[in-house]
Amino acid sequence: MKLKVLDQIHVSAVQSDSLRPGQRIEVSDAYGAELLARHPAKFAAENGEKAEPAPKNKVEPAPKNKTAPNNKTAPKSAV
Repeated sequence: MKLKVLDQIHVSAVQSDSLRPGQRIEVSDAYGAELLARHPAKFAAENGEKAEPAPKNKVEPAPKNKTAPNNKTAPKSAV
């Protein structure tokens, strides 16, 4: 079960340091249910969604009337 920490709390069975707000942890379903029952204001269940959506592609597509740049130069003739 994935849980999101809403407020700082120390749970030694999960992590030796304090759990910080916004941190996401993964525990067994039974232990997750126990943490939610004991500390409902400190944890929230995650719905299996990713923490953040994938970033959007920042590169704009090339215009239809343009071709890709040609980085090759024509060879110089020896005279």
